Amino acid sequence: GINAEYMGTVGIGFTLGSLMSKTPSVQRLLAAEKKAAESTEEAKRNKIKKLKQAKIDAEIEIQKYREQREAQHQQFLRENESAGDGDHQLVIAQADKDIVRVKKLAAERTQQVASLVVQLVSTVKM
Repeated sequence: GINAEYMGTVGIGFTLGSLMSKTPSVQRLLAAEKKAAESTEEAKRNKIKKLKQAKIDAEIEIQKYREQREAQHQQFLRENESAGDGDHQLVIAQADKDIVRVKKLAAERTQQVASLVVQLVSTVKM
């Protein structure tokens, strides 16, 4: 860079800092750089803000989807439970019918079995 001390010995009579502060084009350049840096920072803040909002929105959508799927699952369970209960009820009804049929058959055959037993006991073979 420029050696300010050397410049002073040559007799120029100003330093680099004083030159930059007095030149209007340098001032405009510094102001433009500052404005660009501020704009960049603002853009970064806005981007971060938008990303945070997008994350919040995504979490809300995910929660809604979970709730919807859970409701569908519960509905599926209710439908299958009732279908299972219906099948269960059919099995019970069929079992009850079978029990009634077997009891009736047993009652009809009890008389026949009793007669056969009496006949076998009373018949003596010699």
